[in-house]
Amino acid sequence: MDVAIIWHMHQPLYRQPGSDVAILPWVRLHAVKDYLHMAQVLARHPEMRVTFTLTPSLAEQLEDYASGRLVDRLMQLADRAWFSPDEKHYLLDMGFSINPAIIAQYPPYQAILDRRHLARLNPDYFSAQTYRDLLVWFNLAWTDPNLLEEDAFLAGLVRKGRDFTVAEAQKLMAKHREIMARVLPAYRELGEAGQLELITVPFYHPILPLLVDSRIAQRPSPGLPIPDPPFRAEEDARTQLQWAVEKHARIMGRKPAGLWPSEGAVAPEILPLVASAGLSWLATDEAILGESLDVYFERDESGLVRRGDLLYHPWRVTTPQGDLAILFRDHDLSDRIGFVYQHLPAAQAAEDMIVRLDRIARTFGDREDGLITVILDGENAWEYYEHNGDFFLNEFYARLTSHPNLTPVLPSDHLRQHPPADVIDHLASGSWIMGDFTTWMGDPEHLAAWSRLRDLRDAYAVWQEDAHPDPVTLHLVQNYLFAAEGSDWFWWYSHRNSSAQDALFDQLFRDYLTAAYRSMDILPPEELAHPITGMVQQPPPPRRFFTPRLMAAPDPTLYWSQAQVLRSSASMGTMQQAGSVVQAVRYANDADHLYLRVELVAPVANFALELRLRSDGGEYLVRLGRDQSTAFLSRLENGSEVSVGPVSCALGEKVAEFAIGLKHVGGDLNREDALRFFMTLRSTSGEVTRFPPSGEAELALARGV
Repeated sequence: MDVAIIWHMHQPLYRQPGSDVAILPWVRLHAVKDYLHMAQVLARHPEMRVTFTLTPSLAEQLEDYASGRLVDRLMQLADRAWFSPDEKHYLLDMGFSINPAIIAQYPPYQAILDRRHLARLNPDYFSAQTYRDLLVWFNLAWTDPNLLEEDAFLAGLVRKGRDFTVAEAQKLMAKHREIMARVLPAYRELGEAGQLELITVPFYHPILPLLVDSRIAQRPSPGLPIPDPPFRAEEDARTQLQWAVEKHARIMGRKPAGLWPSEGAVAPEILPLVASAGLSWLATDEAILGESLDVYFERDESGLVRRGDLLYHPWRVTTPQGDLAILFRDHDLSDRIGFVYQHLPAAQAAEDMIVRLDRIARTFGDREDGLITVILDGENAWEYYEHNGDFFLNEFYARLTSHPNLTPVLPSDHLRQHPPADVIDHLASGSWIMGDFTTWMGDPEHLAAWSRLRDLRDAYAVWQEDAHPDPVTLHLVQNYLFAAEGSDWFWWYSHRNSSAQDALFDQLFRDYLTAAYRSMDILPPEELAHPITGMVQQPPPPRRFFTPRLMAAPDPTLYWSQAQVLRSSASMGTMQQAGSVVQAVRYANDADHLYLRVELVAPVANFALELRLRSDGGEYLVRLGRDQSTAFLSRLENGSEVSVGPVSCALGEKVAEFAIGLKHVGGDLNREDALRFFMTLRSTSGEVTRFPPSGEAELALARGV
């Protein structure tokens, strides 16, 4: 059976508009630790075939670094003999942003970390020399360990350990620039040798369906808040695809065949745009295939998909501009590389992956077009692996290329030999994170950001009509506008995601909006001067008694519009897992009952549900068995269950609603204590999902009408 491995490489646009300085160094640091390294590991295995994405805006930053047109703040600090108070704070915040296990490998670096708390109290506790040592060590730790071992200058810095000079710090930055200059040529060389396929991504990494029409976000999540009026810019989506194809052709010498839509986000509306851009295939997550076919991809006790006959081959979608092939990743295999194998020895992890691939091949390998697709972030996982993932990747590639039942392939080669015959009549809308768009839409900060972007887009449309701009000015404004349409700003506005640089991401987003207005000679709105991250929120509406109708309707706005909402958390920093089967839990209460609505991304009938409620009055359990229509309430006492009785419930395909008597679960409205809640779902394969993933959620009860 053929196996397609696709590594996704992406970093946001870190340079400020019109500036030659990047305010964060992650493009450079991932280039010297990951981008060149991934190509070099592949080159050691001539029979291996691997596909990469390299977002055009990332490639552009790599080119600008290599040519000297772009620097970052840490590179500038390498020139300093002394550091200002602001620069000291920056180094203390930035200089330890790496897996602590890597810091521990270098005792001089660990010694600085051990004293950081003292420098935070008094930045002058560290000398200028210590700050320079910190800067050098941070940049060394973010360098591919193979280079630290093989390059004489870098190895010499590691041996020296401390008391680095300004000249050495400057030479380290020059060495990094030299390494960066090798990245794009390495990818092109492997592409010409037939080992590597580079596919493209919309230029500034926007969520294409939300760019076409923000109302698409409500398809997988009925009732999700969106800007009013909605954001709609199909032409921008079309242009971002065209620019991506053109940039790719300049880098690789030929146009791309495949597309990874940012975050695997798809909708029927983007398919004609993809075909019009000259692309022949795209990829997304298994959840989208399941929703498109109305099939839930349940797994057995070992994690093998039961309906692999549907998942493990390409599909075809039709558009007026021509047919497209579409691949769907196995998100369990993908997440194993991203989140599980870092905890195992390299040989054991590689063997586990090969055993799973082989079992799939033996079970579902009867089709000529059989293809297992694995897609994940190709840069952020490796700092948690031994030796930057080097040992695992070498073991995995060696075992895969020598396996008799498995053949690593480039997707375009596979599709040329096996054009997909099976057709998807209607592609579902969603992303590779929980099959929806809630990571980029729905929170108050999301709505504020999308509304500001919509207002700019409206002003841009009027300006184009009235000003008839020359091509140079038009291109400049489009760059600023399209950069503001990137997904990353909305990722960090999500309540699920947070980083120490949230305020910087917010500033960059507003800077690009402001730059677009100014380039059109329009005074930017005053609101752009005010942060969106951490903005003062309007107080939530007071909690009042509310009695929803238990109808299990797919659209929660019909009967649950005044309920409170708990959503699943999908983020682990910049890494992205496929997400929980739980899409949301809504709750409300009146004087007599607590009402709970559980919304899943898979059929309720596939799970046994247990809802645990705890208050000062005790702990209680609501059970709904698999394929049952009645739920039962018990009280937990000394490790035993005491039956209380049945609970009213309504069941839809992917919705379960419950009405639980408050007098039975200790919900005393005369006290201010909250009910605490968590839920577990057990699938037919025995797999257990917990919501929330850890701890408990508070259900603050309304106290009156």
